[in-house]
Amino acid sequence: MNIIKKLASDTAIYGIPSIVGRFINFLLVFFFAAYFTPELLAPQIEFYAYAAFFFVVLPHGMETAFFNFSRKKEKYKDVFATASLSVGIIALLFLGLVQLFRVNIAAFVGYPNNVTYVIWFGFILAIDAYKSIPYALLRYLNRPKRFAFIKSLGIVLNVGLNIFFIVFYPEIAGIERSIEYVFISNLIASAVELLFLLPNLIKNTGKSSYSLWTEMFKYSWPLIILGLAGMVNETFDRISMNHLLPKETAKYEIGVYGTFYRLSMIMTIFIQAFRYAAEPFFFAEADKKSSKATYSIVMDYFVFASSGIFLFTALFKSEIAHLLIRNDQFHNHPDALAIVPILLLANLFLGVFYNLSIWYKINDKTLIGAYISIVGAVITIALLLIFVPIYGFLAAAITTLIVYFVMVVISYVLGQKYYPIKYNLKELTLIIAISFILYYVGENIAIIGLAKYSVNALLLIVYAVLGISIINRLRKKIDLPL
Repeated sequence: MNIIKKLASDTAIYGIPSIVGRFINFLLVFFFAAYFTPELLAPQIEFYAYAAFFFVVLPHGMETAFFNFSRKKEKYKDVFATASLSVGIIALLFLGLVQLFRVNIAAFVGYPNNVTYVIWFGFILAIDAYKSIPYALLRYLNRPKRFAFIKSLGIVLNVGLNIFFIVFYPEIAGIERSIEYVFISNLIASAVELLFLLPNLIKNTGKSSYSLWTEMFKYSWPLIILGLAGMVNETFDRISMNHLLPKETAKYEIGVYGTFYRLSMIMTIFIQAFRYAAEPFFFAEADKKSSKATYSIVMDYFVFASSGIFLFTALFKSEIAHLLIRNDQFHNHPDALAIVPILLLANLFLGVFYNLSIWYKINDKTLIGAYISIVGAVITIALLLIFVPIYGFLAAAITTLIVYFVMVVISYVLGQKYYPIKYNLKELTLIIAISFILYYVGENIAIIGLAKYSVNALLLIVYAVLGISIINRLRKKIDLPL
C-alpha cells in the first residue's frame, strides 16, 4: 500500500472515532448554549481549559514514549507495563491531592460555592489520563475495531447523559438546570470506557522495570514541558480573561469567546485525527531510507487539506455560527465572528508545527522541542497581559496566530540543523496564500443570499483545482509511490 493511502487508512481507522467524539463535543457546546447564558456556560469553558494543563502532566509523555520504546525494544509488554504503572501512580496521587484540597482549589479557580465541580473533575482527569495508555496499546496492536467500539461507547454515553441531565432531569426532579451535570456525564462515560479497556490492559501487561522507566522518563519529561507550554498557548487566553477583563463583563466575554472558539475546532478535529494516525506512522517510517521524502509528502497533503478546511469554514462562518449557536446573546458581541478565521489559521499553523515536530521526537531531542514551546508560552503570556485588557478577546485570537506562526518558523530552522528535510516551502506557502486570498475575495464581495453561496462554492472549486495542480507538480519531483 502506498504511503499516502496507508496514512489516510490509518487516519480513518483510528481517527474517525476521535473525530466523531471531538465533533460531538464540539456540537455539545452549542447545545449547552441553548440552555445556558454565556455567564452560566463560563465554568464549563474554564474548567476544561484548566483540565488541558493537567492532562499534559498526568500522562507525563508516556504515550509517545511507549511508541518510541516499543519501536526500539522487542518486549512491548514490558514497555506497556512500565508506562501504565507510571501513569497509574501519578493519577492516584493527583486524585488524592485534589480531594484533600478541593475547597482551596475551588476558591482558587473562582468557584468557592461549587466544590463538587472540583471533585468530579479530579476523577475525570485521573481516569482519562490513565486510559490514554491502553488506548495507545490498541493503536500499537492495530486493533481498530476495539478502539472504535470503546471510543464510540463513551461518546454515546456522554451525549445521552448530557441530553438527559440538561433537558429532561430538571423537569423530572423539579430542579434548576446546572452545568455540573455536564461534568457528571463526562465522568460516567470515562469510567465505562476504562472498564472496557481493562481486558486488553490485563492481557498485554508484562513486567515493569525501573531501569526501563528511567530511560522512558528521560525521553518523556521534556514532553511535559512541551505540553504545558503548548497548553499555555492553547488555553491560557480563556483562563487569563477572568483576571484581565472587568469583573462585570469577564464571564460574558469568556462564554462568547469559548463558544465561538469552538467553530475553529473544525480544524482542530482534523488535526487530532491526523495526529492519531501520524504519530505511530512517523515512528514506523523513521528507520527507512525514504523517510525524509515521506515526511515531506505528508506535509504537502496536510497543508492542502487543512487550507481547504480553513477556506470552507471561513467562507461560511456566519451561516455555521447561526446554525449552531441559537442564543442571540452570543451573537451580540461585535468581535465574535471576527475571531473565527484568525483561529482557523492559527490552528493550521499548529498542525504544521506537529508535522515538523517529528525531527526532535525520533532523534531524542525532545528537550529542544520543549524550549520551542516555552518560547511560544512566554510570547503568549506577554501579549495577553498587554493587549487583552485593551482589545478584549480579539487580542487573544491574534496572539494565538502570532505564537503558532513563530513556533513553526523556529521549529523549521532548528529541524533543518538537526534533521534536515526538504520541505516544499514555496509551494506550501502558495497553497496557504491562495486559500487566504480566496477567503478575502469572498468576504468582500457585496452580494447576499443564493448568489453569495454560489460565489463561495466557486471559490472552493478554484482552490481545489489550483491546489491539486500544485500537489501533482510536486509528486512528479519525488521518486516515491504515492
